Amino acid sequence: MFICFHLSAAEAETPSRSLEASALSRLGELILDGRLLQYDPSQALVYFSKAAELGDRTARLRMAEMSLRGIGTKQDIESALQEIKTIAAEGSLSAHVSLGDIYALGYAGFIDLNASLAAYEKAADAGNITAALRLSEIYRYGLFGRKDPRRSYGYLARAKALGNSYALYLMGTGLVEGEFRQVGRPRSGLEMFREAEKRGVADATIALAMRRDNRAAQLLPRSKLLNKLAGMADNGNREAALRLFDYYLDPKNWGSRYLSARNIRMARARLEKIAGRIDPGELEYRELLLDILSAEKAAYASLYDRIDTIPPRSRPSLLRRTLRSNPNAFFYFVQMRLSETGFFRGRLDGLLKRRTISAIMNYCASLGVKTMCRRGPLSVQTTRLLIHAF
Repeated sequence: MFICFHLSAAEAETPSRSLEASALSRLGELILDGRLLQYDPSQALVYFSKAAELGDRTARLRMAEMSLRGIGTKQDIESALQEIKTIAAEGSLSAHVSLGDIYALGYAGFIDLNASLAAYEKAADAGNITAALRLSEIYRYGLFGRKDPRRSYGYLARAKALGNSYALYLMGTGLVEGEFRQVGRPRSGLEMFREAEKRGVADATIALAMRRDNRAAQLLPRSKLLNKLAGMADNGNREAALRLFDYYLDPKNWGSRYLSARNIRMARARLEKIAGRIDPGELEYRELLLDILSAEKAAYASLYDRIDTIPPRSRPSLLRRTLRSNPNAFFYFVQMRLSETGFFRGRLDGLLKRRTISAIMNYCASLGVKTMCRRGPLSVQTTRLLIHAF
């Protein structure tokens, strides 16, 4: 027996409107992240606005987030924060994650760690993978207090159970690097890499190529590691080429005393070979990183201006790597940012002296977390706040 439904014109139009809204919202996200075209926040905002008019809630959220931080539009913290709260009350788990980020990173001019945890936990309990990954990071690195490796691992396991294959790679990484030693052995991390590789996680393939198949899951000797990655890269493996780029720029971060010094020339050569196969925003971020890590002090001011020309999602990584590999450039950028907001007054020299330290502590105090920064300007908690000020 067939049951026939007669739809009105408005009802028949709803599915197509919904699909159009979703497509427009997705296009805005791709542009905002520099994945499809050159990063252009004003153009992303156009697509989000059209999608929001068609009723897309994600587009509304993205517009509010941009307004909160003044990205591509005039900053309006109060109205934007209220809109995000409204969207969260409507049932958007992504909005709860956004609130968690806002409360944790000071995007609204204050920090509330308890409210941040509550927002993340509410979203994670309802099955949001991003929230589970955020919580894992918080406990893995002790971002809100003490480290809690077991709890961190537990949130990764939850993300994995929700279908996130990358969580497997993160679990394996924590095991082979000894961060989750209370939970398992490095050899178990290799097994997780293999499972993640079967699920299509490219980083897991690279991780397996870099390590010995033994109980300690040690990194291969330097020459063998480089030759293996170079062979993979020359055979078209984009991730191997990017890992080589990372290696040449930051060899000390690879956990081996046998690695050589930074090689800007080799890093640039590797990036040029794959420039046509990576997203525009990714390319722009890596080119800027190259320029920062090879720059003299006279170039810091012009490089600072370029930070706002790369996608917001890439800026924390850019600043984190700058801190690790060119700390004078990093603290010059911090001085510039804090001088714009009235916290720093003095000579822009990129040196971590008393005046700069005082400005950083005053910035922490303005966010309501002076005690969180008491471990100093180079602590994980303090540098995280500074990195997300851009």
